[in-house]
Amino acid sequence: MTDWVAELARCTRCGACREVCPVFALTLREPDVARGRLARIEAADASGRLTHADRRALTRCLQCGRCREVCKADVRVPQIVRDAKYRGGAGMGAAQQSITYLLADPERLRKLTDRARQFAVALGRATTDGSGMRLRFALPYLEAGRYLPKLPKQSYLSRTTGRTAQGERRLALFLGCGAGRIFTGVGEALDTILATMNLTAAVPEQACCGLPAWGMGADDAAREALANFLTAFGGESIETILSPCASCTAMLQQEMTEALSDTPLADAARIVAAKVSDVFVWLRENDFHPPRLSLRVAVHVPCHTRRGVRGGDALTPLLRATGARIVELPAETAADCCGMGGSFGVFHPQEAREIGRKKMAAMLAARPDVIVTSCTGCLVQLRDLADHFGATVPVRHGLELLSG
Repeated sequence: MTDWVAELARCTRCGACREVCPVFALTLREPDVARGRLARIEAADASGRLTHADRRALTRCLQCGRCREVCKADVRVPQIVRDAKYRGGAGMGAAQQSITYLLADPERLRKLTDRARQFAVALGRATTDGSGMRLRFALPYLEAGRYLPKLPKQSYLSRTTGRTAQGERRLALFLGCGAGRIFTGVGEALDTILATMNLTAAVPEQACCGLPAWGMGADDAAREALANFLTAFGGESIETILSPCASCTAMLQQEMTEALSDTPLADAARIVAAKVSDVFVWLRENDFHPPRLSLRVAVHVPCHTRRGVRGGDALTPLLRATGARIVELPAETAADCCGMGGSFGVFHPQEAREIGRKKMAAMLAARPDVIVTSCTGCLVQLRDLADHFGATVPVRHGLELLSG
């Protein structure tokens, strides 16, 4: 655990974070902006405890990183807030602890997915576009009417786990929870793309990257997930680990080394983190030539891509190379968060939707043929937003377009 006293003291309360914070822009409440949260954490350090109000305020951070981007003192706000969650147990009730525990291990995650599939029909009603369902009634931390993606009868991982790499490059594929167990088209699209390059990626047994647990301050569950990841992907035979989800990529490239820094796995984490690559960055660096597309495309670049992924946004240049016409959004909304923010979208679904409405409205106003993104979490949020607007425009993962 890091001692943040000196870093907290560097915050001058200048208010620059107020200009960019999506949550503050919605509520105009001081506890909902970075300097307000830091003041609470500083006071809690002085008193020796976080109050219930403090812990509640910490859950209202999107962890989007825009505050640090504009901070002249370079205060590591997202890291401080995350660490304070760990120390204070913010939002970590029995239900959250159970979920993060289930996500950490491949077998537990498989059983969770199978159980969810059994109850899906009873719990929800199909969306108009058939991409998912809306809950018929509220569940713990899920409001009635919340969009949930449709679970496939057979996940991508259930069909491919254990596959070995083929071709000149020793590639391995980390799908994450979304692409691995829900959005089967993502892995299938990547297989199609790699086949054009005479490559097949290995698919080791895998669970969650640990980001949901890490973001909520459930450090033990996050470290278990990362330890399982290193067991599966730490072999010397693996040259590159491709990740199709920006959030997972940022977790494995940037946060994994911090999460395991004081454990016996610290050295392995540094070595393996260097092998993880955003799939779009890798495709661009390895001369992938995408097929031609005659589409108007609105691209949502995830916050993790902008501020956490090595190489940044490579999806948009790849789409431009197809001949697709990229919709230019107004400057004030182009970099906006979709509102998902991991656990924020679970704990505060109405605020999450309101934050995302502005961006979705701008994208729909441009009349695109398709909306694309490179994060499965953002994919869920964008489909929810589109459905609430009554829009019929499809929302897809970027790989599905690039595979032709």
